[in-house]
Amino acid sequence: MGAIILTGIRHGKHQFTLEYPIVEGKKICMAHCKCGYQVEILHFRSYGGVKCLQKMWEMHIGTWVD
Repeated sequence: MGAIILTGIRHGKHQFTLEYPIVEGKKICMAHCKCGYQVEILHFRSYGGVKCLQKMWEMHIGTWVD
C-alpha cells in the first residue's frame, strides 16, 4: 500500500483531498480541507494511515470521541 484512496469525505463546507509531495527527499501525505485546514497523515503506507486520516477528519469536523 503506497497511498490512501479517498472516496468522497465531506461534511457541509468541509471536504478533504490528499496530495503526496516530496519533502526532503521523502514522500509524505497531506490532507487538505476546502476550508483551509491541512494536516500531515502519518503512516499513510499502512492501515494505520487510514485510521489516522479518520481521526484527523473526525477531530476537524467535531465528531471525534476519545
